[in-house]
Formats: sequence, structure tokens, C-alpha cells
Amino acid sequence: MKKDLAVIAGLVLVIVVFIIFGRGFSTGQFLTQTSTDSAKTQQKESTQVVVKDLTIQAKIADDPKKHQAGLSDFSSLSLNEGMLFVFDKSAAYVFWMKNVEFAIDIIWIDEQKKIVDIAPNIPPEPNKDEKELTRYKPKSDAKYVLEINAGLSSLHNLQIGDQVSFEL
Repeated sequence: MKKDLAVIAGLVLVIVVFIIFGRGFSTGQFLTQTSTDSAKTQQKESTQVVVKDLTIQAKIADDPKKHQAGLSDFSSLSLNEGMLFVFDKSAAYVFWMKNVEFAIDIIWIDEQKKIVDIAPNIPPEPNKDEKELTRYKPKSDAKYVLEINAGLSSLHNLQIGDQVSFEL
């Protein structure tokens, strides 16, 4: 009986404290503030990209600094990793292997998220000046470019026209 009274007294005390000190605060205020703050800072760093039976966890490169760095900061990729380049508009974006240490496949994807070109098995080009590096240009304009480990596009029989699925 004494325990029940102590619990009830404790609950009454908590309620009184909320009533006295809780003025001006509402859960709506906290929810609004949190959603506004998270909208400002929320920017996905990676996304899941699916084409046919291939699933890649891709880091997102969505600004000029990330576009320029690309995969040059990586010494390798796990089998299911890649990088998705996101551009503001469609164009024939040219890629090279500057400072990339491993072979990759480059897949250009249009605004409808369909593959428009594939450059398979591109080898690294160490010890070359920028002027000497091979440039890879798509046959059609693309808004997105996916870089994955070399051979995956062939292994999964990826082809021009295949639908790609991802969310940004």
C-alpha cells in the first residue's frame, strides 16, 4: 500500500513539474524544429543502386568537388560498392582514370534511369600526365554515372536500355 502511494505521489509530482515548468513548450514545437533542422542537414551519402540482379551500395558524388575526386581516394572497392555521380542536367560527361588505382566499369544513365552507355573493364593508368590519360565519353547524354568494379557489368549482362533503380 505504501509503495502504491509513493508511485502515485511521484507521478503527481512529475505532472506538477510539467505544468509549472512546461509552459511555452509543446511536442509540436520540438517536432517542427527537428524536421526543419534535419531537412537542412539531411543529404544522403550513399544509395542502393539496382540493375537486373546487380545491387550496388553507391557513394553519392553530387557536387563538383566530389565529381573531381571520384574514386581517386579509394585503393579498392568491395564487390558490391560503387560511386554514383549525380549531375544537375544531362550532358555527355567525360570520365578518366586520374589517380584511380583499380579497374572499373563506367555506366552512363539518363534522366529516366536507363543505361545509355557502358565502358567496361577500364584499366588504371598510373604514372600518366593528365594530357596522356584516356578520356571516356558516352554515346548519349546522361544525368547519372555509376562506377563499379571492372567486370560486373559483363557478369550481370548489363546492356544499354536496362532500367536502373535508386533513390536520392
